[in-house]
Amino acid sequence: MSNNKGIAWLNSNEVILRFVKRLVHELDELKPHLVELNKDDVLFSQGEALEYIYLLLEGEVKLTRTQPDGSDVTLINLKPGNFAGLIAFTTGEPTLTTGRITVSGKAIKMKPTQFEQYLSDHPRFKHPLQQLMLNNMLQRYKSNLRLQTKTYLLSKELNNERNELQAAYKELEETHQMLVHREKMATLGELVAGFAHEVNNPAAALLRSAENLVEMYSSVENTAVAFRLFKLGLQSQPVDSSTLRQRMTKLTAEFPQIKDRSAIRKLAHMPEEAIDLVKKSVSENELSEDLNHFEAGKMIQNIRISGARIANLVKSLKSYSRQDQNKLELVDIREGLKDNILVLSHRLKFVDISLQLNEIPKTCVRVGDLNQVWTNIIVNACDAMEERGRLMVSTKLVDNNIEVRISDNGPGVPDEIKETIFAQDFTTKTKGSKFGLGLGLAITQKIIFENNGQIYVEDSEEGGASFVVKLPVNSEC
Repeated sequence: MSNNKGIAWLNSNEVILRFVKRLVHELDELKPHLVELNKDDVLFSQGEALEYIYLLLEGEVKLTRTQPDGSDVTLINLKPGNFAGLIAFTTGEPTLTTGRITVSGKAIKMKPTQFEQYLSDHPRFKHPLQQLMLNNMLQRYKSNLRLQTKTYLLSKELNNERNELQAAYKELEETHQMLVHREKMATLGELVAGFAHEVNNPAAALLRSAENLVEMYSSVENTAVAFRLFKLGLQSQPVDSSTLRQRMTKLTAEFPQIKDRSAIRKLAHMPEEAIDLVKKSVSENELSEDLNHFEAGKMIQNIRISGARIANLVKSLKSYSRQDQNKLELVDIREGLKDNILVLSHRLKFVDISLQLNEIPKTCVRVGDLNQVWTNIIVNACDAMEERGRLMVSTKLVDNNIEVRISDNGPGVPDEIKETIFAQDFTTKTKGSKFGLGLGLAITQKIIFENNGQIYVEDSEEGGASFVVKLPVNSEC
């Protein structure tokens, strides 16, 4: 078999390379193109025009590409039987890579024009070199496919990691906000508890003093009329403005001897029984003393009412300050609702409140956190109604779940944002005194979820919004 015929079955770089090496020794015109490759020498640099093409007979060459950040990426390591500068030779464009010798060896070095001419002049050399070039191109193609596949897998993995990182960052941010919130509430709880303690002492003293005055008054007063007037003052009820004007007109005619308008006003606040008693007064001075006895009782009654209100506020504040104590407790949820309404009385001053707190069983919940839920919902309702309107709060038991419904007659929640109002950073309060951070309802939802409940918003019967909270009945903490 001749060499030309035998070359047809040569299909591996190793066999072809042996054939090429033999030709190098046999053909004198190839010997001048045989060069030594010294380690770390650069054959060509990225972006330069190709001067020579190299066929590696021995040694290795590393092809690298410099990235925009200045780092070098290794694309391929060329071994004997590979061409260095093949892509630039094929395309005629500047080299895309830098070729650096990593293992010393030998190579056939030719200018592209010489190489083409040599292939044309030496048929024996043409076929094996073409075969090597084809094998090289196939190798590069397979390498590109592998690189693309690897790049795709890396890109997919990076995308997944990015999504996981975003989710982790979001969770971290939410956790951070919750920690900040709880730290603030813990501080608020301490402040409220301290304030409640300080207010409770003088309020209790005020109530004790009022009761002592009642006892002292009963022993000091000798006349039955004076003490009876005093007791009637203790039982006095407020009189509306219209009724007060009518009474004053009537009493002015009944007591012509009284010239002082303020005395007539005091008489108008008295019940009929008290008025009958003062009619027995024989002089204006006696009448004035009788009025003072009634006013004394009335004032102590006001002290009693105000002191009791302070005591109730203190009690509610103490309950409310438990927000920082995230302990499970068996409680009647209605008590927390009442406490919140009392604490927020300054916001509800001009709001008509309707309570339908039907009987519900006690359940095990984190009562401190729930106080924050009711506060957020009620404050949002006040903002929506601009602190004038109607607030409806109801409780009932539905399929072993406690349902708390807080409704208002404000503008309501548009359908397009009902699904997003519980998202963190979502807020409709963007300016003025109603500015918000979009954390209230997000925290509210998280608290309800932590208590194994659910919360949603729907249209109320009066045109506003209804926030519905459902919590499972759990009698074991």
